[in-house]
Amino acid sequence: MRIQSRFTIISMSLCCMLAISCSPGREIASGEGQGHKKEASIGDKRNNAALFAEAVAERLKGNDVKAKALFEQALEADENDHASMYELAELYAREGKPDQSFNMMRQAVELAPENQWYQIRLARVYRTMGKTDEYTDVFEKLVEKYPTNAEYISELSTGLLLQGKYEEAISIYNRLEKQIGINEMLSMQKQAVYLQLNQPEKATAEIERLAIANPYEPRYQAMLAETYIKQGNKDKALEAYNRIKKIDPDNGYVHVSLVEFYLQEGRFEDAFNELHAAVLSEDLDPGIKFQALLYWLTTKEGKGPVSEQSIGLINGFIGLHPDNPKGIQLLAEIYFQQDKIAESRDLFLRSIEIDSSNYKVWENLLLTDSQLNDTGAMVVHGNRALNLFPEQPLPYLVRGMGLSMKKDYEMALKSFETGRKFVVGNDLLMSEFFNFIGDAQNKLGNNKASDFAFEKALIINPENSLVLNNFAYYLSLRGEQLDKAEQMAAKAVSLDPENPSNIDTYAWVLYKLARYDEALVQIEKALKLSSKENGTLREHCGDILFKLNRQAEALENWKKAAKAGETSPLIQKKIETGILYE
Repeated sequence: MRIQSRFTIISMSLCCMLAISCSPGREIASGEGQGHKKEASIGDKRNNAALFAEAVAERLKGNDVKAKALFEQALEADENDHASMYELAELYAREGKPDQSFNMMRQAVELAPENQWYQIRLARVYRTMGKTDEYTDVFEKLVEKYPTNAEYISELSTGLLLQGKYEEAISIYNRLEKQIGINEMLSMQKQAVYLQLNQPEKATAEIERLAIANPYEPRYQAMLAETYIKQGNKDKALEAYNRIKKIDPDNGYVHVSLVEFYLQEGRFEDAFNELHAAVLSEDLDPGIKFQALLYWLTTKEGKGPVSEQSIGLINGFIGLHPDNPKGIQLLAEIYFQQDKIAESRDLFLRSIEIDSSNYKVWENLLLTDSQLNDTGAMVVHGNRALNLFPEQPLPYLVRGMGLSMKKDYEMALKSFETGRKFVVGNDLLMSEFFNFIGDAQNKLGNNKASDFAFEKALIINPENSLVLNNFAYYLSLRGEQLDKAEQMAAKAVSLDPENPSNIDTYAWVLYKLARYDEALVQIEKALKLSSKENGTLREHCGDILFKLNRQAEALENWKKAAKAGETSPLIQKKIETGILYE
């Protein structure tokens, strides 16, 4: 429509210029106004026509600067050239010169007041300048002259709305509706106006009329249902949704709408049935299905455990859309929350094979590797993640942990030192990096560097029970700063009182301080809290009992320690001799 109008204007302008050049006398165009200036000579008119034609050609090529200069020259040749004024008004508007654009159009309209194209352009300039009264006035006059022109009627209604004359705008919309019939654009505009007038019944009636006029269009029934819901008329909303099912039985969107509807009503079984139908729908976009699943999980399941029923739906989604990673990631996260770590990891890996660009999935994968103590996977997956995301710190941390567990402390230390440089605004994570740096330095025999790293970790986060525990334990093993070690071990226990490792460290520090009775109380607590037989705890218990002259019990605990594993190299010698070796 816009291109057609543009060339109509050009044709009109060219015809106008040809008429000027070929006619004697002072006729400018049909419908000439009284605002004309000095009449141009025949020679000037011919020059004007040539310049105008050249200007139009340049404008069509996109050479606006050259076109503007030529139109200005054409206007100099004939001061009454309203066609050039019209063109210049457009070019000035493009340059962001509304005042010059307005002056050109005002003069053009004065010269040719019957030219509707000029009137339209002038009205648009008025609107750009924020002169809504003048803009509306132009279209009121155009509608009076062209009462069946739907475009002018629509523009007039826009002007009335801008003026806040909502009732008058409704009258204009009704007039337009009589000409072109009920359609979505008009109905939606009328609905919006009625809502502005605080007349919700009339607003609803407009959508009802639209739906009645188009009985086989499910989208209008959906609009009607939403309107009823906003009004609190849930029964009528449900009727509208059910009509959609009859009109279009394969419409997946209605199932999604009903999921939300039934959930808000607390009708969970109905909501689940609709969600099941939505998930199985072949024509429904997977993204919309996934959002419906999330809405169901957050509304129905809340923060509680996800039901097997819901997991079945997610599996159904994955089965229908095996290449969509979102469903796989969702199920992986659910399994992780349910402590099904191995199953969770398998799904995260599957998701990455489909789309490896989501860093969060890599992070979750590395966390599952860590939970499973899979040192090889921690290193391999850490390397793969860092190839894609070299500035993310967590993969360096997990890879370093894996290398430490494989006793490759030099490479682990390099990974930790590199990764900590990428930590920004996360004190807890930075504290963890220094904790593992301290651990690696200790394993390498660099005690000063180890202590320095632990101190840094505690400066960043004094409440890090893991750092407090590790630092205290290493000091106790070396028999250094035992008072400080006791304070840190006690604090670690107070921060995490159910952690047997922390209690074991506290017991061992007390042992090093020769406070054996207190040490025994703590080590027995640790043994009770431990979920399985622990060789380190049993060996420590035996050592403490030996110091308390309870040799038989000490030997019994050493034997249990040897059976459980993870003991010191001296355990067999202790068992064979029944004597404590340190």
